[in-house]
Amino acid sequence: MPTRVVIDGLPITGMSLGIVVEHLLEGWHSLESGDELHLVIGPGAQISIPPSVTVHQVDFGPRPFVSRLRAQSVDVPRVCRAVEADVMLGVLPTTTVSPLPCPRTMIAYDVRHELRPEQFSAWTRWSKKISYDIGFYEADGISCISERTRQDLMATHPRLRNRLVRVAHLGADHVDSWPVRRPARGYAIAFGQYGNKNVDLVVDAWSRLHADGEDLPLALVGLSETARATVQAKVDRAGLTGFVEVLPWLPIESFQERFASASLVVFPSDFEGFGLPAAEAMRLGIPLVITPDPALLEVTGGHAVVTDDDSPEGLAKAVTEARRTTPAALAAAQEHAAQFTWANTASRVREMLGEAIAWSKG
Repeated sequence: MPTRVVIDGLPITGMSLGIVVEHLLEGWHSLESGDELHLVIGPGAQISIPPSVTVHQVDFGPRPFVSRLRAQSVDVPRVCRAVEADVMLGVLPTTTVSPLPCPRTMIAYDVRHELRPEQFSAWTRWSKKISYDIGFYEADGISCISERTRQDLMATHPRLRNRLVRVAHLGADHVDSWPVRRPARGYAIAFGQYGNKNVDLVVDAWSRLHADGEDLPLALVGLSETARATVQAKVDRAGLTGFVEVLPWLPIESFQERFASASLVVFPSDFEGFGLPAAEAMRLGIPLVITPDPALLEVTGGHAVVTDDDSPEGLAKAVTEARRTTPAALAAAQEHAAQFTWANTASRVREMLGEAIAWSKG
């Protein structure tokens, strides 16, 4: 049955969350469910929105954080009342806590701030702790992006064990349109936008590979200006200048081509809620190296090379093994990754919303 859904998209300010919401809406649109979707967004949400979605734009003042909190407290409930929403969906646990005329649901990505607090500033830990705890407490339903995240929530927030907490894996079929231009000389790609991506480990492993005669260049993408200077100095000291490329956030088209054209994806993350680059790599048919992180093991399903430990030697060994991945193994990985579509994500989220609505009616 068609449902009127108000989506709190006010937290969308950066690329990562924007990518998820944009593709979730596209997947939802493809279902042809007849649902009436209303998206509340601020001025920083640079995403493509299907024409079937009604957009409610909120202007922020000179203090965006305060403006967002005010909009979530006032504008999201107002839209819910105006459209007679059946349910409200927050794209983060940091969503409205004001009284609503409908059930309150949200998407949960991870609780890394609780399980890896050293990877966050004191302010970020505090703000996430307060806002997420309140969001989880108020939620009538939660959609987790992996079973790993659901299990973490059960462990860190035991009161949720009797609540509606479901799993909706993210999609990866957006990579089907990414341009692939295989260069004459292959290269690996790794990521450095967050501390859990272990850039230092990757550089140390590449130093060992280079010393052993391995000739695979590496592109490190997504580093901040400060991080680039530090990592570049490490690369230079290791004698890897010109062999390891240290890059900032790339324009989206350039990033897509860099990723899709790589001959190896190196993803030694020590904590993931899902691990979207792993699903993307499998769907693209690119050999993949991961750590034994629970989410990465869940998503890859045995179709990636897993490091033995978190040492440079362990990562170097896994890279060498991954370079020998057979075409048959890559085809099997692509078949496995076929399940990760945004239509499936939207379908699972809709199921959770339907349960929340039914529960609210007793």
